[in-house]
Amino acid sequence: MTEPLPYDLITFDCFGTLIDWESGIRAVVEKLAAAHKVQADAGALVERYIRIELAVEQSGYKSYRAVQALSLRLLFEELGVRLSSREADSLSAALPRWKPFPECARVLKALKRAGYRLAVLSNADTAPLKKSLSRLGVAFDHLVPAQQVRSYKPRTRHWKKVLSQARVQKSRALHVASSMIHDIIPAKTLGLPCAWVCRNGGKALSGTRPNHVLCDLSPLLTLLVPPRKRRGVSGSHRR
Repeated sequence: MTEPLPYDLITFDCFGTLIDWESGIRAVVEKLAAAHKVQADAGALVERYIRIELAVEQSGYKSYRAVQALSLRLLFEELGVRLSSREADSLSAALPRWKPFPECARVLKALKRAGYRLAVLSNADTAPLKKSLSRLGVAFDHLVPAQQVRSYKPRTRHWKKVLSQARVQKSRALHVASSMIHDIIPAKTLGLPCAWVCRNGGKALSGTRPNHVLCDLSPLLTLLVPPRKRRGVSGSHRR
């Protein structure tokens, strides 16, 4: 007898969860800082960029390319640097080349073999999102880029769209993501089960309780794939 799966749909954030977003941003800001002889901690610049980008996204819809360019300009204006148009576009130019985390392709393929439908909910534009996902070699059942819903997470249009497209109840969809603010908090607010991917060992924000806390995607196999379908692949998770 076939073992029932705990969910019908697994939704993923892309950048930061499947693709190494922070390393990509860091490489760009380090290069620009060096070019303009700016002395600053690269990690702090990345954290500041992420906060600026979040604010820009919530100020009204514009393409993600425009969001990245404006956010990068604002970051360097704080450092006393005026970027050229080409420099401001350097993040969007680099984004499709950013690498997936090493376990992601293997885990996603195993989830597909087990019978799950997979979806990606992203704040990126459609074309660069597809280029990035092509690196994983997995056929996703649903893609919901910001360009499609004309909205950015943590607003909730992405989840409402994919649940409608997939015709799945909230309780039967698991959302997997690394960002508390962009993903876990809004998904939990909507009533979706969530798995927080905490690669750096951080703590959940006060008042937010993900259903599962993962060190990377590998524990999803133990969590979601029935033993007979694991084909010798194992993992662990923390609650």
